[in-house]
Amino acid sequence: MTLTHAEVKLARLDPLLGELIHAHGTIPLRPPRNYFEALGSSIVSQQISVKAAAKIFERFREATQLLPENILALDEDGLRAVGLSGQKSRYIRDLAAHFVEDSAVFNHLGNLSDDEVIVELTRVKGIGVWTAQMFLIFTLHRPDVFAPDDRGLQLAVEKLYERISTRVELEDLAQKWSPYRSTACLHLWRSLDNKPTA
Repeated sequence: MTLTHAEVKLARLDPLLGELIHAHGTIPLRPPRNYFEALGSSIVSQQISVKAAAKIFERFREATQLLPENILALDEDGLRAVGLSGQKSRYIRDLAAHFVEDSAVFNHLGNLSDDEVIVELTRVKGIGVWTAQMFLIFTLHRPDVFAPDDRGLQLAVEKLYERISTRVELEDLAQKWSPYRSTACLHLWRSLDNKPTA
């Protein structure tokens, strides 16, 4: 089995995590998506199950072709009809407005540090730190991101280390995985056969 450099290093740094890595093999990164689709998908996914999010996002895609101008052409009732709550409808419309005003609004994100990306994205209504962290991991493919508020990661750590950890303990644990924390997250999520959950 061929593992990436990050996976080999993590397996040496943390034998328990290493067991997961050897059981899973390499987890490939998602292919890059355009920024609007990635951020829209994250907003849809907030605080609902992976299965429900996938279903709603598919209906959302069909209704709007994921074009910001099509989203702004729908009112809140139109967005509710695809399964979005009133709050998420407002968030999606705010995000779409940013892209309609300037389609290149976030094109500079790849040149920023992780912390700077989080600051930029969290200026948009409905995008919090968790959503920005998911964007860093899955869209920008940043190697050293950890999301301590992600419920899936919390559950995976509880299961693997047989203990319930506070946020501070989770962050301390994740420090030993640096600079490969994103890869650690992928394996922890896979251990639950799951995806990130805010």
